[in-house]
Amino acid sequence: MSDRTDAAVETLEFVTRSPSRVRILERLDAEGTVSRDALSAEVGVVRTTLSRSLSALVDRGLVRERGNRYEITAAGSLVAEGVAAALERTDAAVRLRPVLERLDEEWLGVDPARLIDATVVEATTANPYAPVTRHAATLAEADRVRAVLPATGVEPLEASREAIADGAVFEVLLAEPVAESVRADPALTDAFATILDEPSVSVGIVDESVPFYLGVVDRTVQFGVHDDSGLPTALLESTDDRVRERALERFDALKRDATSFALES
Repeated sequence: MSDRTDAAVETLEFVTRSPSRVRILERLDAEGTVSRDALSAEVGVVRTTLSRSLSALVDRGLVRERGNRYEITAAGSLVAEGVAAALERTDAAVRLRPVLERLDEEWLGVDPARLIDATVVEATTANPYAPVTRHAATLAEADRVRAVLPATGVEPLEASREAIADGAVFEVLLAEPVAESVRADPALTDAFATILDEPSVSVGIVDESVPFYLGVVDRTVQFGVHDDSGLPTALLESTDDRVRERALERFDALKRDATSFALES
């Protein structure tokens, strides 16, 4: 790295190493000139910690002191904005990591930055089926579903049946191994048999690997990932327009090449 980049990294590390410094810059950037007493109350640290943080920020030219009040400098404002952006991206990466670490970006072609506002339901020790339960709940209330399945289960199928009975339209594409599982598992066969003949349901088979669950449930896009044993680990939901557009493009491309599914091969 260049000396200039080194200095930028060092400044970023200096600010983010102390939560109080981050909060001081945030408050001053948002409110302008603030008294020491007001900062102490808003930042929530003892006076000695506040004094050390303010002195360090003043020494680096990020904050200036005017009597008993403090204000952010132009340099400090730039740093505050950069730190806020970095924290937002990092927070999203941590929050979305259960899905992003298993998401095949090339298969779908979505910029991860478009997923910053997405929500994730993760399987936990206390609730290992949380993603499945959430998935089933959204299907039960849906008006239109387009889904590509690398796996399936009885619970989502039963939820789908509820929505279909209320007039929902379901377009489902199965990976070839899933189609074989449906035919071989009596519970799945029975569950599919209850919906397959409905006029608002179409089921096809895609002749390629499906690395994760992709669903467009009304206006929401869902990505579901699983572990190496096939157990669902997390479900991501996004309402971003570009993500939905790309998901529909991917679904339509797979649908064009899909073959019809029947319970008897």
